[in-house]
Amino acid sequence: MAKKRVYVESSVISYLTARPARDELNKIRQRLTALWWERRHEWECVVSPTVMAEIARGDPEAAARRREKALSLTEVPVSSEADMLVDLLVLHKLVPESVRTDAVHLAMAAVHGMHYLLTWNQKHLDNLDLRSRIEELIRKHGWEPAKVITPERLLLEESP
Repeated sequence: MAKKRVYVESSVISYLTARPARDELNKIRQRLTALWWERRHEWECVVSPTVMAEIARGDPEAAARRREKALSLTEVPVSSEADMLVDLLVLHKLVPESVRTDAVHLAMAAVHGMHYLLTWNQKHLDNLDLRSRIEELIRKHGWEPAKVITPERLLLEESP
């Protein structure tokens, strides 16, 4: 049976490589991300050039840790279809222009046939209020949207 495909968004890699958090919620997210990372071989995991650009920002040491992890995943290319879908997500105000990269993640996951878009970004990507409208727009333009999911939910959903 073919492995399910997972687009790994930059917040996941950031939680994986961050220094230990002080607050309890972020400590839990870091542990769950580490647990998922140990099992990542169960899925076909990919990143995009946008993920690589996002994780390169900030402190050079932290960026190097993020890059090291991301390089173990396959990088999928940008396409004109993904660019068009990004423009539509922003045009229809489903993703604000100020966070256009979040639209890129949604579009790349759909265009590349991902089963899941793995993220901790619950403001724009894993947003329950907008999810159905985002999925409707993606389907209207001929793509199947990836299921937006946190590492915790993916581990629960895909447990043997």
